[in-house]
Amino acid sequence: MKVFIGNNSPETHIVQQLLTAEGVECEVRGEGVFGLRGEVPFDEDTLPYVWLLDEDQHVIAKAIIREWQQQANNQGLLPEWTCHECNEINEAQFGACWNCQTPAPPR
Repeated sequence: MKVFIGNNSPETHIVQQLLTAEGVECEVRGEGVFGLRGEVPFDEDTLPYVWLLDEDQHVIAKAIIREWQQQANNQGLLPEWTCHECNEINEAQFGACWNCQTPAPPR
C-alpha cells in the first residue's frame, strides 16, 4: 500500500527511515521511474514513494508522517536568528551559529 509520495528520493528515504525506526515495515519504491522525469509525464506516478508491507500499520504510518510534516512546516515559521557573538544571521533550524558555534538563544 502506497502511504507517502515524496518530492524526491532523499525526502522519501527520510520518511521511510522514520517509519522503520517506529517499527513500521516499509520500503521505498519508484526511484527508477523518477530518473525518467522529463521523458514521461510529470505526475505522482513518476515520484518515489513509501510502500507499506503490512497494511495493518496504515494508521500508525499516517500519524508518523503527519507529525513529521507538521514539524517540517513549523520549521519554516521560525524566524532566523542573529548570533550575539559574531552577528552572523542563522537559519531557524540551526541550534548553534554555523560561523562560530555559539549556541542559539532559547526560543
